[in-house]
Amino acid sequence: MNENNGIEKGWKPIPLPLKILSVLFVLWTIGSVFAITERGELGLPFFGMFLYGTAASLVVLFLDILGPLTFLFGLWNRKSWAPLLAYGYIGIFVLNGIVALFTVREQFGLPQILIPTLVSVAFIIVIYLKKSYFK
Repeated sequence: MNENNGIEKGWKPIPLPLKILSVLFVLWTIGSVFAITERGELGLPFFGMFLYGTAASLVVLFLDILGPLTFLFGLWNRKSWAPLLAYGYIGIFVLNGIVALFTVREQFGLPQILIPTLVSVAFIIVIYLKKSYFK
């Protein structure tokens, strides 16, 4: 328990759905670290255009690595800004998926676009339903 404000922080008070989500975010972040150079070389569809090299690596760095890690920090410390951050960066994934449905569906196929987009929507719903934890 934190002596300053009496709100318990850390792993124990986190609701189970957010614990599951946090494990998925850790695994996603680890996978993204290993794939960052590959994304730069192969390209990354981002809002209707393909990014390569440094631009693709920066998108992966900010959205796939720093975004989840910052959310996890906010989750662990019960920061009120954590859900808003998650809505923002996960929302970018959802919007990018919607754009991809119209721009790169022929290249990637419907399941490779639709499944990550639906999973991202599920993440947003879980965070929204458990937003009271952050107050």
